[in-house]
Amino acid sequence: MRPRIRSPLARQRLKLLWFVWGYAPLLFLEIPFARRLSLLRRFLRVDWNVPHAHRPSEIARICGALASRPARVGELMVEAGCWQGGSTAKFSLLCEMLGYHLAVFDSFEGVEPLTVEEKSKGYDFSGEYAAAKALVMDNVARYGAPGSCSFHKGWFSDTLARKPLSDPVRVVYIDCDVAKGTSEVLTGVVGRLVPDARVFTQDFHIGPVRELLLDPETWRRLGVATTPRIEALCGHLAEIQFNAPSTRGTPERGILGV
Repeated sequence: MRPRIRSPLARQRLKLLWFVWGYAPLLFLEIPFARRLSLLRRFLRVDWNVPHAHRPSEIARICGALASRPARVGELMVEAGCWQGGSTAKFSLLCEMLGYHLAVFDSFEGVEPLTVEEKSKGYDFSGEYAAAKALVMDNVARYGAPGSCSFHKGWFSDTLARKPLSDPVRVVYIDCDVAKGTSEVLTGVVGRLVPDARVFTQDFHIGPVRELLLDPETWRRLGVATTPRIEALCGHLAEIQFNAPSTRGTPERGILGV
């Protein structure tokens, strides 16, 4: 059927028939029931109107992590890689409900060109998923909560890696398709993760990204004493699980105590 349906948005709408049940966990979030129903309705509106590359079950898992408690003073959710803003619009709605600020980082020029080595290990995403910043912001304005967001344009090497975040970070969602970008995002956020932070990658199915995350040297370079456990969840989603017992009870500091 896929070759007969040329429009990516039409294919996305059709796939909802199979995947919409992945949103079921939204009905059990720790927010008032009326808000859960509103969130589900607005998520479906995003799915119907904005092309994206995630499944309902993946977004629901991240939302469950974020909704386990309201924001504390100054806490962020970080989205690294947003394409046309489908996931951004969804996250912004929940961030607004819970008091989080959503910091969105993207080149808005598509996936950074892969190295020859990366290309030899799998599909070449170079240049794909490009969308103008104005388009993303318009989609968030139409279907999300733009007041809860800030947008940061540039390659991760020039944003997060060059100037790591100073605010406490509660949830991180990485969807950049390349190992280099993933490393740069981690450089910018790891030092500010709060003790109960949750970090997710949408790229664990990509060989070079998986190798990077499973390599103990990656974490030594980032100053993480114990290599985190990587748990594959659903679809392409995986969670990077940090163990930071020494920082429990000090949410104003980073997970590494910096």
